[in-house]
Amino acid sequence: MLADAGRSLQVDVVRPEDWRTWRDLRLEGLRDTPIGFGRTYEEERQRPDESWQTGGTRPGLRVLARAGGRAVGMAGVFRDDTDLPVVYAVYVTPAARGQGVLAALVDVLAAWAAPDALVLDVHEDNARARRAYEKLGFTLTGGTTPGGIDGRDLQRMRRS
Repeated sequence: MLADAGRSLQVDVVRPEDWRTWRDLRLEGLRDTPIGFGRTYEEERQRPDESWQTGGTRPGLRVLARAGGRAVGMAGVFRDDTDLPVVYAVYVTPAARGQGVLAALVDVLAAWAAPDALVLDVHEDNARARRAYEKLGFTLTGGTTPGGIDGRDLQRMRRS
């Protein structure tokens, strides 16, 4: 349980050798919250290992949270075409939720993006995620972004 290991929570930049951990958490997240991501479990499961190993084409930062030596969370941030830092691929394992993992991940992403505000997109039906982001200071902007897995727009949130 994370409560016991909370003191050992650490967030590290994803290294090339972490690709399997990133992949496994991503696939777990897609099974846990299919509407939380822009791709399906089946699409991601079929990606070749080489694709996971390169980490994608977006320059930015990807991080993993570990507690007691076990990966319990992941997140990334990249700068979009307007140079805005966009948070993506956020997932915290169910056993680790509500115990500071999301805050630790977002803090590292915010430090990378500073002094700019972070933005992210959340599915309107993902109330759990929206509440978690609101606790960290994100607010709905009123804007939307296309890309929901079910064809619906995502709600834009921002943290100054």
